[in-house]
Amino acid sequence: MTTTTVQIGSFSVNDAELSNAPGQSNQNLISIPCGSDPDLCKQLDGWDDNTSVPAFLDGKEHLLFKQHYDKSADAWILRLE
Repeated sequence: MTTTTVQIGSFSVNDAELSNAPGQSNQNLISIPCGSDPDLCKQLDGWDDNTSVPAFLDGKEHLLFKQHYDKSADAWILRLE
């Protein structure tokens, strides 16, 4: 895992983690800890699973899709495309 900065609209998270999906080396996942920005986590909870959201990762534009909520880590896992 690599720590990265994610900007989603007006929300900025400096401690998001970038990793590869298990068994899929070409698919990246972003983990956004809810403790970093509780308001962002509430927004993510309302996203539709098929909705893409533009985001900036370390200054580069990407699309994010909600993957699942990781209850044990209290973090949202998003698919990066």
